[in-house]
Amino acid sequence: MKAVPSVTIAVAALLLVATPAVARDNDAAAPALSLEQAVDLAYRHNHLLASTARGVSEAEERAAAIRTRRLPALHVDAFGGRLLNSFQLAIPAGALGTIGAFPTKDNSLTVPTSWSGAAMVSLSQPITQQYRIGLNLDIAQLERQIAQEDLRRERQRVAAEVRTAYYQISAREAGIVALRDLVRSVEELDAVTSRYFAESLVLRSDALEVKARLARERQRLEAAESELAAQREHLNQLLGRDVLEPFRVATPSALASPAASLNLETSRQRAQASRAEVRAASLRTSQADTQRRLATAGWIPDVSLVASYTRLTNSETTPQDIGTVGIFFSWEAFDWGRKAHEAKEHEHATEKAREGRVEAEQQIAVEVGQRWRAVRDTAALLEATRLEADASAASLDTDRSRYRENAAILRDVLRTEARLSGARHDFTDALAGYWSAVAELERTMGDEN
Repeated sequence: MKAVPSVTIAVAALLLVATPAVARDNDAAAPALSLEQAVDLAYRHNHLLASTARGVSEAEERAAAIRTRRLPALHVDAFGGRLLNSFQLAIPAGALGTIGAFPTKDNSLTVPTSWSGAAMVSLSQPITQQYRIGLNLDIAQLERQIAQEDLRRERQRVAAEVRTAYYQISAREAGIVALRDLVRSVEELDAVTSRYFAESLVLRSDALEVKARLARERQRLEAAESELAAQREHLNQLLGRDVLEPFRVATPSALASPAASLNLETSRQRAQASRAEVRAASLRTSQADTQRRLATAGWIPDVSLVASYTRLTNSETTPQDIGTVGIFFSWEAFDWGRKAHEAKEHEHATEKAREGRVEAEQQIAVEVGQRWRAVRDTAALLEATRLEADASAASLDTDRSRYRENAAILRDVLRTEARLSGARHDFTDALAGYWSAVAELERTMGDEN
């Protein structure tokens, strides 16, 4: 399969940049900004990218929190209070023992309304819960990896948007150079026509038509410069800096994209290996399967090693210090089939995730094909518009030379100039469209640099 034709792009771009033009002082003094520098600045300062990166940090903290559940849990509980009213406990004779009849007679114990308190410290080490904690930790780590893939996808999107804006600015500046040259040419034509009109060699309507053409081309130049200013502000916004920051971009002839020279099959292979969506879909499949295993682990009883110490204050009838060591066992013996349904639910989620991965791979293959063909088509359109602009420029040079000698061919000059104006506008649009298509192809392939 043939690669996308791109060898004519540099030649085509030279048509626009070869014509000398007077650059603005602030543009000439502005620092040069390469495409690689622009992408790097966006990676470091883009606000949306920074917000997405925080999702990775959140997932890392969540995994660290789950990891602590493997360790012993230390609990400290305390209670202090005062009875609202005192009460008496009746102790009948012989209630505490039949041998010797203790106590020997009826007695009572008064509990006063004094302050009392209790403090308990317990240490619990999970044992059988370690398996479920490990599964939860696996899920959290998969969430972190998915967050990283989301960050990669956002980086790819930002890089593609930066490249598109950069390419459009480069093409727009080249188009403005051509428009300035065209305005100067119409100004020369207007000067010659005005002289012919003064000598009564052309009609007044012809002279006015030339002036109207000049006004139209000046308006197009101003509109292009306004659009360029908006594109510059947009690129600065993507780079996370002041929108009025001055900079200079490379000319179209200096730009190059390795992606534009790849064939369709290679482009698809790179996309399947690099696209964050494919990796994220694979991770979600593993995550769903881990959640299924976690649901199945619900049948395992909870067994923990527990040690506790209790201290009582102002208690005359009970021991002051109580310590215990033992095993805590908890098991839900019957759940009406709830755990089985939960496990089945996650089985369906696993299959759904697998199908989502296949769908993502196929969708990416289709998308790469569309973007690759768009680059091929825009490259062909660019070559066609270049040839048309080249032919119109040659015709205009010939007609101008003849017009200086024969005022009667003004109509021919105006038609040729109009054709050249349209051809140069078409070429500028085709140049911007080509590089936009290249940027989209790079994005669909998962290129970040």
